[in-house]
Amino acid sequence: MTAEAEPGGRRLRFADGKALSATLAFFYLLIAAPILGLAALALGGTAPGWGGNLAVTFRETLLLLAGVGGLTAAIGVGAAWLVAMHRFPGRDALALLLVLPLAAPTYLAAYVAVELTDYFGPLQGAVRALFGYTSRRDYWFPDIRTLPGAILVLSLVLYPYVYLPARLMFERQAANIIYAARLGGARGWRLFLRIGVPLARPAIAGGVAFALLETLNDVGAVEHFGVQTLSLAIRSLWLNRGSLPGAAQAALACLIVVMAIMAAEYALRRPAGGPARGGARLTPKPLAGWRGWAAFAACALPVVAGFVIPAIFLLAEAARTLRRSGLPEDLGPALWASLSLSAAAGLAVALIGGAVGVAARLLRGGVWRFTPRLGALGYAIPGSVLVIALLPVYGLIDDGLEALGAGFLVSGSVAAILIAYVVRFSGLGIAQAEAGLACVSRNVDHAARTLGGGLNRIALSVLAPNIARALGLAGLLTFVDAMKELPATLLLRPLNMETLATSLYAHASGGSFESGAVQALLLFGVGLVPVLLLARAR
Repeated sequence: MTAEAEPGGRRLRFADGKALSATLAFFYLLIAAPILGLAALALGGTAPGWGGNLAVTFRETLLLLAGVGGLTAAIGVGAAWLVAMHRFPGRDALALLLVLPLAAPTYLAAYVAVELTDYFGPLQGAVRALFGYTSRRDYWFPDIRTLPGAILVLSLVLYPYVYLPARLMFERQAANIIYAARLGGARGWRLFLRIGVPLARPAIAGGVAFALLETLNDVGAVEHFGVQTLSLAIRSLWLNRGSLPGAAQAALACLIVVMAIMAAEYALRRPAGGPARGGARLTPKPLAGWRGWAAFAACALPVVAGFVIPAIFLLAEAARTLRRSGLPEDLGPALWASLSLSAAAGLAVALIGGAVGVAARLLRGGVWRFTPRLGALGYAIPGSVLVIALLPVYGLIDDGLEALGAGFLVSGSVAAILIAYVVRFSGLGIAQAEAGLACVSRNVDHAARTLGGGLNRIALSVLAPNIARALGLAGLLTFVDAMKELPATLLLRPLNMETLATSLYAHASGGSFESGAVQALLLFGVGLVPVLLLARAR
């Protein structure tokens, strides 16, 4: 007999579930407060300095998103189809290596691309040495600091968001349908365009949406490439022009774009013709001769351009820096700040994610069932937008602390960064908690209630131990993402405080990327952790 059917069960559930209800209410407040704060700021004044720049900013933002969306889909789906459907030289190794470009933060990929293709970089130096050129006027070389350059570099880093889910869809969920299409005579491009792509549409939509949200969140890469985007406009309006209401209005515009991306992803996520059923794993067909080597080249190219060359370049630059001047003086404090902030954020997100996931499961019905879906909203909000939205919240907290006679303020402190991290990454904890809880039958809940267990006891003694591993993974993923987070850290960090990400940004913005090569290599290495975890989830 379930708790709802017991005499007095509803009263017991209400009384025993107060802590769980308070947890979910706190999470709703955590998500709603920044949105309300952003609206209050945007309505608090005008936005001087937009003028004609508004049209330029919107145009470049939309062109960047369209270019990255199209190119990531083309690379990711093409590579996924080749790996899932065919066997060719190096196929098994490339199936894993194709995920590795995701290890590089977008801004790090941009810095490396500019250093490689600059006039004094190795690529142009090789061209001059090979053909005997002596000046810029003797030859033409493409300029990477353009909108097309930004689209290319960002796509080479973000395409694994599309590759991974599309490959899993082709290999497992759509295998039976693809087998049937083969028996019906579908081959080559016809099989790919008319069967494969429509079946993988939900996976493609989700992957492209993630890539677009990462693009919209970026500040360091687009600034380095000279592309005017909404995220960059937010920072410029606030810090350079002193217009906080203008920055809030730009943030609202950015949030509208985020909502449009999420709405489009939701609409495209539904499979065409009903959901594909899982079946036998797809057996790849061998590609012989030049076709096999052409498939190898097509899959190897994004790996070489997006991972191998940047990794070799970073290793060489870091070794050169260490030989020349030893460890950078600012490395120790920056590393400690990154590690401590990221560890605290990982722990907080794991605890909040577990509490929200368990509470949403036990308090079924009403508004609580929508709670896990809200977790994705925080992750979708770009860091610069989130910072602007949290400013009024920090102000209210500071007023409360001052009224209580506390000797510290949240604004301008490490606590401000940590709150932003928790709001932004809480969706990771909730998603992992949901995945862990999905493996625990609801009959376990009913059995515990039948034996007299209250909701709080079920949450702490039954469900929490079963999702400990999932929450550990959530903490790890949050730790890595927080280590690489740039926009929020850049805008909220206290004076004279640097993290690895902000230290690298300072060196690259000052034209001395080589001085931050060690920081870049550390960030690159940290980024490999979640990538290798994803690669193992086959």
